[in-house]
Amino acid sequence: MQIPYLDFTPSVAAPFDCAPTAAIVGRTVAAAGLVMRGYATLRADGEWVRVGRNAYFGERATVHIADGILSADIGDDVTVGRFALVHACRVDDRVVVGDAALVMDGAHVSAGSLIAAGSLVPPRKKLPGGWVYGGYPATPVREIGAAELAEAAAAIRQRIPSALVTASELPPLTMDAYASGSEIDAAANREPRRSANAYVAPTALLSGDVELADDASVYFGCAVIAGDGKIAIGPRTNVQDNSLLVTDAARGPLIVGADVTIGHNVRMGAATIGDHALIGMGSQLSDGVIVETGGVVGARAEVAPGSVIKAGWIWVGRPAFPFRPIKREEAEAFAQAAKVYVRYGAAYRSRYRRPP
Repeated sequence: MQIPYLDFTPSVAAPFDCAPTAAIVGRTVAAAGLVMRGYATLRADGEWVRVGRNAYFGERATVHIADGILSADIGDDVTVGRFALVHACRVDDRVVVGDAALVMDGAHVSAGSLIAAGSLVPPRKKLPGGWVYGGYPATPVREIGAAELAEAAAAIRQRIPSALVTASELPPLTMDAYASGSEIDAAANREPRRSANAYVAPTALLSGDVELADDASVYFGCAVIAGDGKIAIGPRTNVQDNSLLVTDAARGPLIVGADVTIGHNVRMGAATIGDHALIGMGSQLSDGVIVETGGVVGARAEVAPGSVIKAGWIWVGRPAFPFRPIKREEAEAFAQAAKVYVRYGAAYRSRYRRPP
């Protein structure tokens, strides 16, 4: 699925092999040999995504940019695993990014490197080539040769289990598991409701008693599934690509306030998220979590059941813990990000309108 953004239309050279549910958006430029599996997303709205020859993106892999600041530049023969995220960074030739790994803004992963499954490359980190990197944050583990690197890439591309690049635990990667709750939703006469000013991307799924307020947005590959429970998403809140918000009556409601940013590839169940909060990319929130006004969950953090993230604090880690208060300039940047997504939503609505 190739989707324009404003006056930008994706450019993808033949041959390519992209699943019908994959999304290529905006100012994406991809060389020949691109392979994208189900719900993989290359979203280049506020900046460029440039992809070299023979790149591979597994199921629910996501590539995005930093609006007006940083592009995403991906070299030749790069392999990105399932539910992995490459965000506003540079990834050189022959790099392998394992399942559920995250490469963050301004990072530079040099040629011939491997990012192990589930690892986090922090913002602005420069990683020399020819090494395996792993952990939270990713650090050098050992050198890797060309043959082993090629074997790891083949494991991702051919779906062969590998200790280096296969995650031991991933959410369902198709929509089948999420759509199966639709019969319950229909029997209970629960249907999604969204404001006329809300945006839902064409590859996203909403099911059950889901309510989207004015200028809320749900992006590509997301599943927002209430089952027989309830999900409410407040005004000007955004849910970014391939995030999975799933609950039911037994688990409890998911209530998200106003001006909240929920980053890419987030997993979240029953929770209460206050206004102006930020839920970092690749993070996982267990049931019963409360994020107070202006609270922040760091990228790839795993928040234990029943945790309370106090107003104005950031939690990081696996398991997550209170790290420090949010700085004023950080809070201002987070608020600006929410405004950017209101602008994005308006632009997407003007080009693509889903039926109510």
